Amino acid sequence: MSLECELKYLDANLEALSMRLREAGGDSTGPYLESNLVFDDSERSLKKAGTLLRLREKRGRAVLTVKKLPDEPHPSALKVFEEIETGVDDFDAMRLSLETVGFSVAFGYEKVREKWLFMGCAVCLDRLPFGDFVEIEGSEESVPACAAALGLDDNRTTKSTYHALNIEHRAVNGLEPDENFLFSGAKREEILRQMGKD
Repeated sequence: MSLECELKYLDANLEALSMRLREAGGDSTGPYLESNLVFDDSERSLKKAGTLLRLREKRGRAVLTVKKLPDEPHPSALKVFEEIETGVDDFDAMRLSLETVGFSVAFGYEKVREKWLFMGCAVCLDRLPFGDFVEIEGSEESVPACAAALGLDDNRTTKSTYHALNIEHRAVNGLEPDENFLFSGAKREEILRQMGKD
C-alpha cells in the first residue's frame, strides 16, 4: 500500500497556472472530466473509520480506489494517507459488485482536472462545481518547493477533502445540505464540447 502526501491550494487562477507550468517545462496530460462515486454501507462505517471507497471514471477508463489513514501516525503539514488503486475493465459491473456485497453510493462528484508533472510532483488543476483548486502531490520537501516555484506559497492551503470543502461551501453560502457536487446538465455539456468530446 503506497503512502500519498498532498496539499490543496485555494483561490487559484487555473489559466495562469497552466500557462506558467507550460512555460516552465511541465508535462501535462491535458484536461479531462472525472466522474466519481463514493460507496459506503448503511451505517457510513467507512466514513467513520476515515476510509474512502471510490469508483472513478475518466477518459473512458474506470479506477477503483481505497484510501485510509496510515496505521502509524504521520505528523505532517501535508495530508497523508495510504492508497490502493487498480484499473477496472467494466465500471457498471464493478458498481453492481460493490452494491451486491452491501455497499451503496453515498454521494457522487465531478471535476475537470488537468494533471501536470513538475519538479517531481503531480500538480492537479481542478475545477469543481463550487470553485477552482490546485492539489499538489509529492514529498514533504517537494510540495512546498513546487508551490513556491508556481507562486502558490502565499495562497491559503487545506488538508480537507473536496467532500468536506463542498459541505463547508454549502453551509457558508446558505445552501441546502447536499453531499453531491455535480455539474449541471448544461454545464457538463459545455465542458464536454470545450474538450471536443461532444
